Amino acid sequence: MPLLSTTSAALPPPSTSRKGVSVRAVVLGAFLTPLNAFWVIRMEEVMLGPFPSLLSIFANCIFLLCILLAVNHPLHRFAPRFAFSQGELLTLYTMLAISTGMAGQSGLNIVCGMIGHGAWFAPSHGDWGGFLNAFPDWLVIRDREILRGHFLGNSTLYRGDILRAWMVPVLAWSLLFNLILLVGYSINVLVRRQWADHEHLTFPVIWLPLEMTQEGKGTAFFQNRWMWAGFIIAGGLNLWNGFAFLYPSIPSLPIGIIDLKPMFTTKPWNAIDWTPMTLYPLAIGLSYLLPLDLLFSCWFFYLFWKGQRIFVSMMAWDTTPDMPFIPEQGFGCVVGLLLYYLWSGRQHYAAIGRSVVRAFRKTESSQENEKGANEGISERTAVWGMLVGLAGLLLFGVAAKVAWWVTVAFLAMYLPLLVVVTRVRAELGAPVHDFTFMGPDFMLPRIVGIGSLRQSDLAFLSLSYPLTYSRSNDTMPIALESQQMAQRRDLNPRRMLAVIVFSTLIGTLSAFWAYEHQAYQLGTAAKWHAGTHFAQESFERMAGWAGGTKDVSPNSSATLAMGMGLVTTLALMSLRLRYLGFPLHPIGYALSSAWAINLTWLPMLIAWVVKGLVLRYGGSRLYRLLIPFFLGLVLGDCVLGCGWGLVSLILNVRTYNFFGT
Repeated sequence: MPLLSTTSAALPPPSTSRKGVSVRAVVLGAFLTPLNAFWVIRMEEVMLGPFPSLLSIFANCIFLLCILLAVNHPLHRFAPRFAFSQGELLTLYTMLAISTGMAGQSGLNIVCGMIGHGAWFAPSHGDWGGFLNAFPDWLVIRDREILRGHFLGNSTLYRGDILRAWMVPVLAWSLLFNLILLVGYSINVLVRRQWADHEHLTFPVIWLPLEMTQEGKGTAFFQNRWMWAGFIIAGGLNLWNGFAFLYPSIPSLPIGIIDLKPMFTTKPWNAIDWTPMTLYPLAIGLSYLLPLDLLFSCWFFYLFWKGQRIFVSMMAWDTTPDMPFIPEQGFGCVVGLLLYYLWSGRQHYAAIGRSVVRAFRKTESSQENEKGANEGISERTAVWGMLVGLAGLLLFGVAAKVAWWVTVAFLAMYLPLLVVVTRVRAELGAPVHDFTFMGPDFMLPRIVGIGSLRQSDLAFLSLSYPLTYSRSNDTMPIALESQQMAQRRDLNPRRMLAVIVFSTLIGTLSAFWAYEHQAYQLGTAAKWHAGTHFAQESFERMAGWAGGTKDVSPNSSATLAMGMGLVTTLALMSLRLRYLGFPLHPIGYALSSAWAINLTWLPMLIAWVVKGLVLRYGGSRLYRLLIPFFLGLVLGDCVLGCGWGLVSLILNVRTYNFFGT
């Protein structure tokens, strides 16, 4: 088997597919996209789990890919002309992954909650003041009658007045998201050759779908006994705990969240905050593929942050709100990582710049034009796409009455998060990468203070919460991984890029439809479990701004913490370059400062111990031999865990949550 017979640093070699990106695959993907969005929102928002979009590899997409493979198997045997090729299956996987990213918990679902939250809850929140009037009319809905069904349910979305009221904000928000992704996808074209061909990043997140869909000898993945051993263990745990959830008389197996915080009741130890222990098989399986230094860094820095909290409490520095400013340090780390990536690829990016200049002068050679052929579009076109997207975002800010410098600062702080998350996935494939509470709506008021911002600026920062809350389900890295899969499997890159763009457009609209269809049926403030949570968080922060109790003046301590994160990151990177085998990785420093690491720090510690012992006593041969076992853990968790999610959808009951809170 190509992947499992090589080292972890190598992807499967390219192969020529009988069919590539076909029309029938795109048509089927377009049909499945709204259904998948409906399912994801039902699991994550209505039923409060499971949460497949919190993971770097979307569990529901692996589950659906298994179903497609199960349907494809008899077609291969009895009607091979109609069987899907690997290229077609990867096309479907790409479309489903982008759909999940759009509908996942940290995306357009928050938009739907924000659009009407202010108008519906304003009578009971007088401290929101004039901020509500500063919201652009074309980004929100103010008619409470239109919103009644959204919050209380027992209604229908399909009334003329309701559809007309939602049309303008949905299209406006769709434009905003797609302009951002135009910039992101253009950046992907500019960085893929540098990352994949020059720096030889391994893109671990794509290993499992590539192996599952491999044709010919690649079917050995499903014949590997180690894989089935891992599958049975993870699937068996899911099956047992699923029945234990439905029938409480059955004792459950403790692989979910066990909080350690209640064990620490006295000062300063109680400052440890929420500290969950988990044994998620999927997280252990994904972590086994990571380098040892990153695994060590993630759990080490997680405990390091806990130590900071305890030390601050011990020194009585916690009288300063938000001390020790962990998200701020994490944001500084992100900026440091971006600066390093730009510096390490400076020759490649300078060559792109020279190529664009020569194109303006009409002296570009045919060889330079051909460089972009493998990316779907030329690098010159990608530069134009990025500039058009940025110009569109600036005009969007002008239309929303946001000061030009605020829009520029917002993008300058937002885009590094997108790029770094994409790089982290391409380089290391960590199980989680949310970077929660590190967006410009959190950082900008701390740097300049709300006294420097107009009410319309703060209103936009409040509404930007869906963009900035978390990076767990961004589609920019999914698009880059799909381009890389196209390269590895000799698929037409232009067609794959077209599929990515098309999937983004229909995925955006599908997410809005899936959310509001269920909202008007069930009521986000009635039968949903998380229908108003995120919007309420943003509006409570806005209330602090309106009441003058939050970020009134520049916060020098928070800004200093950002600088400390930046300097620490550059120092760690310098030490890694100077001393071979230096154990601390700056990416671990960044990942461990966010929220989702709480769910995976212990699985990463376990994987670090296991992988370290395997390499020490069995060498690379034993490590490669066991890769199928850990991929089986991932597959078993995805299939059985999302199987319970499908039962939840069919029977309309809560079922076992295999990952998440």
